[in-house]
Amino acid sequence: MSLYAYLMNQIIFLTWRDAVEILFFSTAFYYLIMWLKRDREKRLLPYFYGYCALTFTAHALHLSTITYCLFLFSPAIIMLFMFMHQDTLQRNMIALKNITSTATIPQDWLSCIMRNSLKALHDNKSLLILIEHSDALSGFLKIQYRINSLVTDDTLNLFTENGLCDAQQMLWIKTDGTVQGIRASWKASWHPNSYTDTNEWVDDAIAYTTKTDSLIMKSNAKTQSYTLAFNGTVTHDLTVEQVGQIIRKQINQPTTTMEKGLPHEQSPSSKKSTQQSP
Repeated sequence: MSLYAYLMNQIIFLTWRDAVEILFFSTAFYYLIMWLKRDREKRLLPYFYGYCALTFTAHALHLSTITYCLFLFSPAIIMLFMFMHQDTLQRNMIALKNITSTATIPQDWLSCIMRNSLKALHDNKSLLILIEHSDALSGFLKIQYRINSLVTDDTLNLFTENGLCDAQQMLWIKTDGTVQGIRASWKASWHPNSYTDTNEWVDDAIAYTTKTDSLIMKSNAKTQSYTLAFNGTVTHDLTVEQVGQIIRKQINQPTTTMEKGLPHEQSPSSKKSTQQSP
């Protein structure tokens, strides 16, 4: 009997209940495969195919004990895949909390950043700065140069004047007043290589500031203004004073005496953007 005749003979005995069950499990299997395929970091799909192939091979060879164990542990394996999946980790904010340091945090670290960004704007240079707060971001980042140094004017000037900071990759700073790395980028990104367009960074900024309490600041040399992403929104056309005030409010840092004495500039109109997470 040919394979075609055998299949046709089996189809004759299928009921509508069998068709519904086949459709249900086929759909579930398809969407599970497509979901696993979206993980661009761990590549879980080949492991899932391997597990399925091993199960079918054991069944075809009548290895009943192995087949039983593979079917028995299949729910645990699926849960393991779900736990390891990159999208699940990020969507549920599996980010470790930073331990608050007992050391004294430099109170003027943000002022140093703002002064340095103003100097860069004067030199027609744009900067992209990631500010990490209580949610740890090291697991989500690729760092070209990892550093653990206090934020000072000399340190930031060294980075900007030597071309180590630009608008294509991020300067990574923590709210404990330390520089953690330069030329940082996201492991999972809408734009995996670098930000070639002026506004490409916004896509990732919306995604990661939605899932964490981080902030991302962009100083734009063309418009001589600032853009700030936090809480899943992006606010454009900010002055240096406005962006500093918003950052301090978000990280619960008091305004310095020097900043209290600064004249208030007229607020330009702000535009907010939102977008789906990757």
